[in-house]
Amino acid sequence: MPIIVKDFSWWQTECKLFIQIQIPHISQKNADILTSNKYLKISCLPHIFEAILWDEINEECSKCTFDNGCVLFELQKKNCVHWECLTLKKSKEELKKLKCEILNNIIEERQNKSQHKTVVKTERDRLAVKEQINFENKEHQLIQSIRDEEKEKVLKELSTWKSKTEIIYDKRINEKNNKDIFSTDQPIKIYEIENTPTEYIDQLPSPRTFKTIEINFTPRHFTTPSRESTKADEQEWLQKQTAARRAAGFVEEDLRPEEHDPEWCLQKGNTFMTELNYIGAVSAYSHGIKLSPKMAVLYLNRSKAHIQIKNYHKAVEDATTALELMVPVVDGNVGWRAEAYYNRGRALVELNTAHLAVDELRLALTLAPDQANVYGPELQRAMDLAPAHERELNKSRELDLSNAPTVWCK
Repeated sequence: MPIIVKDFSWWQTECKLFIQIQIPHISQKNADILTSNKYLKISCLPHIFEAILWDEINEECSKCTFDNGCVLFELQKKNCVHWECLTLKKSKEELKKLKCEILNNIIEERQNKSQHKTVVKTERDRLAVKEQINFENKEHQLIQSIRDEEKEKVLKELSTWKSKTEIIYDKRINEKNNKDIFSTDQPIKIYEIENTPTEYIDQLPSPRTFKTIEINFTPRHFTTPSRESTKADEQEWLQKQTAARRAAGFVEEDLRPEEHDPEWCLQKGNTFMTELNYIGAVSAYSHGIKLSPKMAVLYLNRSKAHIQIKNYHKAVEDATTALELMVPVVDGNVGWRAEAYYNRGRALVELNTAHLAVDELRLALTLAPDQANVYGPELQRAMDLAPAHERELNKSRELDLSNAPTVWCK
């Protein structure tokens, strides 16, 4: 719930306006400031201060200072005149309309600035790319000109050397380097190579016999790997959870094999409901859902149990799941569908959304008119609370200005 700040003081000179605001624990890091030429707002949740100024200011020349739970605004007047008061003195409706116009102008101005910055940045990028290309072309031309000069210089030197050099054919042959490759003076040596007998295998060995290795993993209730450092804490937590379920009257580990049946869990949960043991009923229905996740009546009855323990969000989820499972729509499940709409509408009323529950309860009453003595009073209660809940929701939406642009004073 926002707190409107009233603790402030202001004074003025001929061309400047000073506003000092006291907000606990405010600093530059946790404060949001929004300004225009006619509007000033600072928020440090849950504290909010806003003012529609008496005359226009020059926000570009204004500044803001933070000092130990205090904010000091030094605003430059656009017109150097004496202000009669800090804020405009108009009706609430006129101020609200003026505030909307100012916020729309701020949004439009920020969008225009953003678009202008984008255009300027694009042009700068294009210019930078163009200059880079020109620079690389000049560098490439310089390198190519140097290569051409060096090539021309080398070719000129080579042609000069050829013109001054006389080719001399040396007809002398070095006999020492003209020996025959194969000398016939030495006798030829002949070597005998023994043949190694090849071993033949008459029959290949038979393949080894194979077996299947069965692995049984240790059951674990947690999703993370087991660690010795947390084993004692995990065991203590599991023991506490088992003790809590045993106190509620339903423990999955204590069930007999023939009791692992969704119908038995349904009957057990109904028994707990008649005994007003709603936590035990939730446990029984949850175990039945684990065994048969498509059984709609388990979700329906669990939503009723969630309502009794004031777990309304879970009640809405279970009633919705039950309605999704009750397909196709036939006369055989009309009573269950009516009860599911009733449970969901009742939970929505408790969640302060009675305007959403009215249609649910009307559907329930339409499907089961014989239950008018049960569904009728709840429908009337929802219709009575719907306007107040809807106004409260709209008011909270109006106070939510988290999407408004934030501007820091220079």
